[in-house]
Amino acid sequence: MLFTETNLMKISHTLLLGILSFRTVHAATEEAKVDFATQVKPLLTSKCVNCHHAGALFGELNLENRAMAFKKRVNGPVILPGKPDSSALYMVLKMPPKNPKAMPPNGHRIADKDVNLIYDWIKQGAAWPKGADGVITLSKAVKE
Repeated sequence: MLFTETNLMKISHTLLLGILSFRTVHAATEEAKVDFATQVKPLLTSKCVNCHHAGALFGELNLENRAMAFKKRVNGPVILPGKPDSSALYMVLKMPPKNPKAMPPNGHRIADKDVNLIYDWIKQGAAWPKGADGVITLSKAVKE
């Protein structure tokens, strides 16, 4: 390839487009950061913690706080930060409804957009804050 002025301009243009594309994708990824307190916590509160709390522990799983959710279990960890396809939490949500291990059971399936949110959250490192933002409480109906 000859490095003529035209060829150099084409190469420069291609490099510039590549850099701009990378920055645009990177910015979009930053904007799509999943927030535990406002996105994941409400989902776990409404769909999961009613069965997976200290008083029930279905599947040996307590989702009331980070320490319990990430606790080592007989069958391995439920959440592997950065690895949604190896995380039981995500895998049971993706299972067909007829699978006995699919969650939640009995026709209370989680919408695909919310399952994708869990995937993205785990992929991004499964950040679970300390303090009140990281605590999930049972609904009143379950406590009574």
